[in-house]
Amino acid sequence: MSYHALFTLVFFVAFMAMTFWVYRPSRKQDYEKLAHIALDAERQPKGDEQ
Repeated sequence: MSYHALFTLVFFVAFMAMTFWVYRPSRKQDYEKLAHIALDAERQPKGDEQ
């Protein structure tokens, strides 16, 4: 097996592992909380504005 094929296999396995980690169902709540950060910051009143 050549080094190019080995590197391709290693990077493919790493990509699949990261993809599985990102899209696993237990992370859904974390991503929903992160999605609302900008909206929550917009709703909070600024300290210098009254």
